[in-house]
Amino acid sequence: MIRFALEDVGFDVRLASDGVEALAALRERAPECMVLDLMMPNLDGFGLLKAMRDTGLADTTRTVILTCKVDDADVVRGLELGAHEYLGKPFDPDRLAGVLRRVLDSTAEALADRRRAQLDKAALRDRIEAALARPQRRAGSFSGA
Repeated sequence: MIRFALEDVGFDVRLASDGVEALAALRERAPECMVLDLMMPNLDGFGLLKAMRDTGLADTTRTVILTCKVDDADVVRGLELGAHEYLGKPFDPDRLAGVLRRVLDSTAEALADRRRAQLDKAALRDRIEAALARPQRRAGSFSGA
């Protein structure tokens, strides 16, 4: 479905059935951008992002994660490992195409700034949630001996 939707709007699409195949394809001919699912056999998306970073492939291929794993921890991990965007499933194919165009049209500096802003936002959200989860002291509830 993703392939047809992207080809319909002019993208050249190659497929990989798992993370190991994707890594081999990236080494053979790295694309400008890729759509990555995190839940793949043999090597998951996080492992692929780490391998890309370790081999320098992350410098040449921009990555958009498209997955049903949308917990804050997964989003943060994906961004920390080098993804440029993180979209949850279900998704709108037109929105995906728009995100891909924006990622491809952005400078490396703009993408890095956006990633930093997303990570800063996630860290702030974590601090707020932690502060709200702390037990509250009640006035007058202290009993001293």
